[in-house]
Amino acid sequence: MLNGISDTLNVQQRSPTVAPAVGIPQTASEHTQTKLAAAPTHRLESYSKWAKVTQGQHRISAAQVAEQGLLQVQQLLKQLQNQVKQSLSANVSEQSLLEQTNRSKQIQDKLSQLAINYDNKPLVDHQLNLLSPKRPAAKHHFSLKSVDLTAQKQRDERLTLQIGAQSASFILPANRQPQQLLKNINHSLKPLDIQAVHSNEGKLIFNSSNSQWQQIQTGILMTGQGQRLPAGEPRTIKVNEELNWQDPREWRFGSNSELKQAIAKIAKSLHKVEQQLQELADSRQKIQQQLQQVNLQKNSQLELASTMSQLTNLMQPTPFSLQITSLMAQANMTRSQVSSLLA
Repeated sequence: MLNGISDTLNVQQRSPTVAPAVGIPQTASEHTQTKLAAAPTHRLESYSKWAKVTQGQHRISAAQVAEQGLLQVQQLLKQLQNQVKQSLSANVSEQSLLEQTNRSKQIQDKLSQLAINYDNKPLVDHQLNLLSPKRPAAKHHFSLKSVDLTAQKQRDERLTLQIGAQSASFILPANRQPQQLLKNINHSLKPLDIQAVHSNEGKLIFNSSNSQWQQIQTGILMTGQGQRLPAGEPRTIKVNEELNWQDPREWRFGSNSELKQAIAKIAKSLHKVEQQLQELADSRQKIQQQLQQVNLQKNSQLELASTMSQLTNLMQPTPFSLQITSLMAQANMTRSQVSSLLA
């Protein structure tokens, strides 16, 4: 099902420039450019067509990898669903219930650790959502372990927060309501791509992108002035990850109440995965049909632009076209050579 991934990736990973051989004078590059300029228009159109077709093949390959990954997710979800149902059975001994709970946790761990990537890019996020240009990865949510930034205080306090090479500084005025302080915080943290909200219980919850979370999860460096944080040297504030119900790590199996909640969450996740599998199948079929049309077209310059515009809306774009065009120009390849590379 994944035929063509390794071949096309080998071409994609080639350097777009070719180093000159030892002893070849610098004028060889100028000679190549002269040949490129003199290349017939129909040859350049063919090069562009083949590059764009291969770009579409990469998109199909990515869809295939995503489909295989989601099928594995679907299988694990069904296993977990059956396991939880067994744990809810009326005639389960205490020892048997403990064993079944352990098996449920093992399946849960497999789901949480499953990585579905193509060309070192994630295709599914931590909440089992299929990623696309219109559907970015879900945010990570967290709270501060020992600091309440929206607690009312009698004096103003300037806080400085640092995450990696980025930092933000803001003032929390005295005797202000939590919602007013929250506005100050969000205004200052916006450049860091971090937002904060109050939960239904009044807890301050932050959310960040996956790239930010990789730095945040080890702690945030903060400096205060003695109101919410001790004055003086910066301190590392630990964070607690706040899990969404769609994240398999959030599911619990310790009591009948938790098991019933888990069954409902698993059922919703299964429905979501099935919808995404259908979405992938429809998308791949459209791409294949468009590629077939491109291959059948004789005068394809205008049609290719329209076709690839549609492909871009279906899958994430890649810089492959520029790389292969540069490779062909530098190497002065013939039609048969390019055909074999893109086969």
